[in-house]
Amino acid sequence: MAMSDTEIRWALEIKRAVREEIDRGKDSSKNNQEADDCRFRRELSDFEYSQYALSTKGNLENALDRIEKMMYFQEEYNIIDTVEEGMALLEAFSKLMPWFLVSVEFAPEFGHFVSVLDYAKLNPKAVDFPADWRAWLGGFYYLLQLQHSNLSACRQGMVNICECEGMGYKNINVDFFYRTWSHLGEFYPHMYKEVSWLHTPLESNLLYASFKNIMGEFASIIQVGCHFSGYDGRIDEMFKVPSEADAKLRLDVQVESYLRVRYYHQSSFVLPEPTAEQQQEDEASSMMSSSAESDEDDNDSDGEEMM
Repeated sequence: MAMSDTEIRWALEIKRAVREEIDRGKDSSKNNQEADDCRFRRELSDFEYSQYALSTKGNLENALDRIEKMMYFQEEYNIIDTVEEGMALLEAFSKLMPWFLVSVEFAPEFGHFVSVLDYAKLNPKAVDFPADWRAWLGGFYYLLQLQHSNLSACRQGMVNICECEGMGYKNINVDFFYRTWSHLGEFYPHMYKEVSWLHTPLESNLLYASFKNIMGEFASIIQVGCHFSGYDGRIDEMFKVPSEADAKLRLDVQVESYLRVRYYHQSSFVLPEPTAEQQQEDEASSMMSSSAESDEDDNDSDGEEMM
């Protein structure tokens, strides 16, 4: 999985910043000081650092903020990041909203994933108790994980094709969408290449308005009112062949294979060591940062003395 020199630099900067924060927390603990304010509970894998680098395009503070928020998410919903847990949560996810996820496949000729979703199967009322929310958000988390199972997919972004025919007001709940976005969607290190909504009725326009209010500019990538040339049927009918049972079995096999690829890369991918030139630049940057923090502390002390 090749990365450019610039992408590698981004990933190494994120890795260094996380390590420094964790080391500061360890030093505070050794000195009997409070370390609870450490932003990061653990180090990430090199694959994860690379995913954050690609999704934020080198925006260090944005990457660190996302990492912090995703660690909160994993704690709140007890996510342990394994293939086995992913399969269990995706199965619970599919039972909450059967056939909301119709298909997910990697398109090697384009280097990205294509997922097919059926918005008429959205059922916010099914997500009520904590276990339901863990199934929904945990399943969605693993759906995102498998669609970022290689660095090409992380770089290219996902394509979502969403069937909207048959939607009604029962499929729309602003609080449900807000929690889904604010707990997971806003901070997961994803990239979207294209989102197309097919056969959109009036209710889907209301859904789009809700998404736009919640997600802001991110919703601008959604294309409403799309159609396939030469095919007028619901898109799910193209996948549920020869039967729904066969299609479900095929989907489960694909999901597990992509999850296994994801966690293989997450455990085995290694970033190259920084060059001597990069190390010198990093040290200089670290010294400048420490100097700036020291100046701020001195200014704060002077202000307190004057008061």
